[in-house]
Amino acid sequence: MDKKEEYQERYRFWTDKRIAQLSFHNNILLTISFVIIGYFWKERDSVYTDLIIDTSLAIEWKIVFFFAGILFILISIFTGFLLSISRLYDLRITSNILLTRKRALDEKVCIQDEKLSDSKFTKSIKSLLKIFFNYRKYEITYQDIKEETKGLQNKFTIARQISRDLGHSTWELMKSQTISLFLSIMFFTLVLILK
Repeated sequence: MDKKEEYQERYRFWTDKRIAQLSFHNNILLTISFVIIGYFWKERDSVYTDLIIDTSLAIEWKIVFFFAGILFILISIFTGFLLSISRLYDLRITSNILLTRKRALDEKVCIQDEKLSDSKFTKSIKSLLKIFFNYRKYEITYQDIKEETKGLQNKFTIARQISRDLGHSTWELMKSQTISLFLSIMFFTLVLILK
């Protein structure tokens, strides 16, 4: 085995590990989030009995921290679900890109790896929404390759850009999920201290 093949095998091995760890991380954070929200929602009667909003009264910090904790745990759960969807579509479109490359080689059709634009978080979320609601529009079929129209190269570049955007959104959502969970735990800890 030459060095190039060895590095390719190592890359494949560590890519598989990275995907498995990301999935594990997302699953464990979602599980912890549901356990925490369940526990604190059950304990809400010990934090407050009646919720009264009156600016003339003193601020009850344990209630403020409780609702801040609920807000951040909901954000963590929401970003965890978005992360899962982003990951699934990223894997789906990436496999379509690889299949397209293979079919193009078989049919002796030339498709180029054109330069892609940088991914920003808002652009990544837009790509996720686009592909979530209309995956078929971006999927490259065997018929597209057989017909070898001018639109094939454009469709291939768009698919690669979406894959790149989804990869970016996955990591940004993972950070958001982790930070939100950490903040919710911090606020709920303050609630327990003040209780």
